[in-house]
Amino acid sequence: MVETSTGARVRQARMRSALSQAQLAQLTGVAEATINRIELGRNTQPRFVTVHKLAEALQVNPGWLLTGEGERDARPA
Repeated sequence: MVETSTGARVRQARMRSALSQAQLAQLTGVAEATINRIELGRNTQPRFVTVHKLAEALQVNPGWLLTGEGERDARPA
């Protein structure tokens, strides 16, 4: 299933990683309220640094997380 918004992709990746919003917040240093707003579509343009922190923790490509384009899974470093 193709997720159509950044928030939906964040939620999909978070659920795939079996993390709660609180756990993701703790891993990334991004406020739980911010993660919640992104997932609910209330923050449709998250900051670049926020996207990268979420992508790293969720092991997905930041470009995919933001736009839905390209490969979902991050390549190992």
